[in-house]
Amino acid sequence: MIMKKLLLSIGLVVVAALSMNAQTLKFGHFDSNEFLEKMPAIKEVQKTLDEEQSKVEGIVTTLNEDFQKMYQEYQQKAGSMTDAQRQEKEAELEASYSKIQQYVQQARQDIQAKQRELMAPIMQKVMRAVQEVGVEQGFIYIFEEKAGIAPFVSEAKSVDIAPFVKKKLGI
Repeated sequence: MIMKKLLLSIGLVVVAALSMNAQTLKFGHFDSNEFLEKMPAIKEVQKTLDEEQSKVEGIVTTLNEDFQKMYQEYQQKAGSMTDAQRQEKEAELEASYSKIQQYVQQARQDIQAKQRELMAPIMQKVMRAVQEVGVEQGFIYIFEEKAGIAPFVSEAKSVDIAPFVKKKLGI
């Protein structure tokens, strides 16, 4: 009987301790786009990427114009060419078209790499601010809403840390 009461008392203490711990667990969430849109450095990144995109578009326009001239010339002279000349010219056209496609693909990859490079320090700054808020405010977990990591967030039980992070970032 005493043993039962002792075990029951220990059980109640453990349940009470767990209940108190459960009440102090803090969860947070945020949307990084909310910060990124307001950061001045993003405007510089966008300006740089727009300039790169404009350069690429100019080069692609020139390559396409050259290809069109080459193709029109081929069409005008195709009737008077020998089979060997026609095949040679068609091979040149295919090579030119392929060159344009490869350039466009490589340019896309280069611009994406440039974007990652320029965004990395900005994202690091945001993540540092989120971590600092997490420590200062005593959160156990903070979820990034748009990353798909937290498919559900209870607004009643999770704190939107945006105001804290904005203050840290000075935005």
